[in-house]
Amino acid sequence: MPAARDDSLIRLIQEAAAALRRFRSRLGAGELPDEVSRDAGAAIGTLLGPQRPLLERLDGWSAANLLGDPERVQLWSDLLQLQSDAERVLGRAAQAEALAARSTALAQHGKPLPS
Repeated sequence: MPAARDDSLIRLIQEAAAALRRFRSRLGAGELPDEVSRDAGAAIGTLLGPQRPLLERLDGWSAANLLGDPERVQLWSDLLQLQSDAERVLGRAAQAEALAARSTALAQHGKPLPS
């Protein structure tokens, strides 16, 4: 069963990475930032699964450690940064800063420990 779980996790990560690339392209092409941000939020929901409400309440270190997979943490961070960029385009600086800070906190703690 662990191999099937690993395959599922790999597919999830690949799909989230592809979605992130599409969302960045859409934002760069001038698509409505609200729509891009909403879609990025949906991708975060898929990436985090049922643990999302809990993970979103935790500090960066705790969330990264609970999630446990550096690639998922980095994708989550990247999706939050994309949402921050969309908020900036919309002129919502406070929301953009909050999302950017969360993205940075996750990125700092999502890196695998050196061996």
